[in-house]
Amino acid sequence: MSGPKLYTPATGVQDREAFRALLARLGIDAQIATDADGQPTIALDAVAMQQLAAWFAEHGDAAQAEAIRRALAS
Repeated sequence: MSGPKLYTPATGVQDREAFRALLARLGIDAQIATDADGQPTIALDAVAMQQLAAWFAEHGDAAQAEAIRRALAS
């Protein structure tokens, strides 16, 4: 993917609509929820997180996949 990443651990989701569209193209169910600050955010259940981790792993981003797996294990 060229250009800025849609998500980084340091900054979170940069473009929620683009990220949600990417998830939809991947067949990953995403919901819009409200975070602790009252801002809209993208919420994924454990199955969706596992699917996203697998997608990152398949596309050469092992660090992102491992970060998701660690988050699921905690």
